[in-house]
Amino acid sequence: MESFLGANSMSDFFRALFNELRIVYRSKMMIFMTLIVPIVTMIIMGLIFPNVANMKNYKIAVYNADNGVYSNLAMSLVYAMIRGQTLVRVKNEKEMNTLLNNGTYDGAILVPKGFSKAVENGKKFDLVFIPSTVNIQTSVIIYNTFKTLLSEIGNAVVVRNILELYKNPKDRVAISIPKLKISGTTDKKMNYVSFMIPGLAVLIAIASVSITLSTSLSYEKEHGVFKGILISNVNRPLHILGKITAHTLDGTLKGLLALVGAQVFFHSGLGTPLRSIFMLLIGAFAFAGIGMTISVLSSNQRLSNLLTLSYIFPSIFVSGLFVPIHQMPKIAQIISKAFPITFMVDAMQQMNILNYSIPDVFLKDVFPLILYSAIFVTLAVFLFLNIERIQEVC
Repeated sequence: MESFLGANSMSDFFRALFNELRIVYRSKMMIFMTLIVPIVTMIIMGLIFPNVANMKNYKIAVYNADNGVYSNLAMSLVYAMIRGQTLVRVKNEKEMNTLLNNGTYDGAILVPKGFSKAVENGKKFDLVFIPSTVNIQTSVIIYNTFKTLLSEIGNAVVVRNILELYKNPKDRVAISIPKLKISGTTDKKMNYVSFMIPGLAVLIAIASVSITLSTSLSYEKEHGVFKGILISNVNRPLHILGKITAHTLDGTLKGLLALVGAQVFFHSGLGTPLRSIFMLLIGAFAFAGIGMTISVLSSNQRLSNLLTLSYIFPSIFVSGLFVPIHQMPKIAQIISKAFPITFMVDAMQQMNILNYSIPDVFLKDVFPLILYSAIFVTLAVFLFLNIERIQEVC
């Protein structure tokens, strides 16, 4: 224990850390790529996201807490515009929240008490949209679709008010244009770009960590550097931890730069900067452990890159970044839990869009990432301590 934490041992850790950073940023081109590529990638991806979807694919709960004349009229208009089985009435708010949180519904519309009275008195009134905590992606789409529908209703209200003014100018009731208020978040965050940005930042961070770190030891093996490390008295656990830390910081920096670029160009991405940095750090550390494990097991860079890409690509498609997890087949939903990116994406989206705190996502997302980090970093250290035996087998 004393040798593990001694002054010489810690110098091994910092020597490995700074040496690895020096290798990563060994040229001006690498520095340029680090600063520019994440930002450019985020801008390009942010410009291609769709804003509409077929509402028939979703299920929306509707609870009318008012049950007045005007609230029933408003609901009739909405039902007329969205046909089929998309809208489902619920008996009470408790039922609505239960079925919303377990994934039965993709979102909910609440007509609050006092809705009809506000209409009769000519006051402003709101419908309340409650996003799904299970799947934010569909909530974003549903919310923007409903905003469009209410805009159409608003046009009808304006026409109605003008006609009433000419018919009975003294007795008319001027109905305000309805608005859609969101429960637990803000209007600016409920769009497809804001939904995708956190996940893309995660993707940029973990791709950088996994690919660069997976080739780290493989490069040293091919160029004879690795033999010198093995015959030296370097503290192997701290040497590996130094490398992992260096690439964790590099990946976090690239993910953060991607969020900065998104904030500048799309005004979204850094709504919760400290929470986002925390998630990028812990997620990048988990992937650094995976990348180092692959690097230790690989005999050359080509094999290391192949194994890394074989791991990353499937994880992207089952992470919920592009396709909602709860809409996937059951087997895909189970497989998604095998990849840290699934938990990173979910946590980043919930924190940035729904304004969740770290404790809110700890059990669901943060703890699994800590577990992944502990498993793979420990495995990487163990494998490196026994690297001579592994080389004989491989």
